[in-house]
Amino acid sequence: MLDLNITLLFQLANFLIALFVLNILLIRPIRRIIRQRKDVMDGMRGEAESFEDEAAKRLDNYEAALVQARRDAARLCDEGRSAGAAEQQVIVGDAQKKAQEILAQTRRELEAEAQQTLAALRGQVASLSAMTAEKVLRG
Repeated sequence: MLDLNITLLFQLANFLIALFVLNILLIRPIRRIIRQRKDVMDGMRGEAESFEDEAAKRLDNYEAALVQARRDAARLCDEGRSAGAAEQQVIVGDAQKKAQEILAQTRRELEAEAQQTLAALRGQVASLSAMTAEKVLRG
């Protein structure tokens, strides 16, 4: 059986002293280091979450700015098209006016030439009639 003698007390005292020394030299510093690491990890986790939140906010802002830029580009494109169409109408209107003026001027010139030609032919008709009558009478 088990003998309860003085060595058991010495071993128990040795064990308690070793446990006390190990607690002071090893267990407390390890617990402190583990606690510090846990605090650092919690801080890093919090920073990572704040970075993720900030990144999500920046992404949302970027997407909103991109949507706004697309709207602005579409609006500017529409404005450019409408301005181009208006300018086209002005240019086409001016071209039609010029074409009508040119056509009217050409008609006037042709009418003047026709009148001159007709007058010249009328002048020749009298002389041709006289020549024809003279030939008929001689004939």
